[in-house]
Amino acid sequence: MYEDLARRCLDGEVRAVARFVSLLEDGDRRAYNAMSAFASTMGKAQILGITGPPGSGKSTLTDKLIGYFRGQEKKVAVIAVDPSSPFSGGAILGDRLRMQGHAVDPGVYIRSLASRGQLGGLSKATAFAVRVLEAAGYDIVIIETVGVGQSEIDIVKVADTVVLVSVPGLGDDIQVIKAGIMEIGDIFVVNKADRDGAD
Repeated sequence: MYEDLARRCLDGEVRAVARFVSLLEDGDRRAYNAMSAFASTMGKAQILGITGPPGSGKSTLTDKLIGYFRGQEKKVAVIAVDPSSPFSGGAILGDRLRMQGHAVDPGVYIRSLASRGQLGGLSKATAFAVRVLEAAGYDIVIIETVGVGQSEIDIVKVADTVVLVSVPGLGDDIQVIKAGIMEIGDIFVVNKADRDGAD
């Protein structure tokens, strides 16, 4: 079953990709072992990480980037990581709502993952899900982290390019110096720059 599922992922079958990622998210060891079939496809996709504090506009920026890359006829996959409740363990997988305009595009795959208590801004399965999407032939894989603070920097271990999205009014110069997340950005986006205090 697992080898067949891996082969179907390599053929770009969306249902197989969805099933494989679900198995990885559930910690299925046989699925992890079957990933050896993807060795030849590693590094084929451009991995773009979108991170920043809650409410900074990460999902809106991701939506625009999908449109930009689709305009270049690139196949785009998105992994949107949503926070899990520390009490119920559940997650409102809402980031994809801002990307609904691409839901019927066969060249776009959007997958939400719950953080499931994992610290660092990603879920445990994120890096492995990226490998599945690479194997399925996506040219661009965008990872949108949960809303992060000063120390959630795991995205730098997975992404080729990290885009840090911020908004005006999140602190003074000292706060910026303290924020370790500022050190990982390759591209800095100041969103909502029309707000008071943006200067």
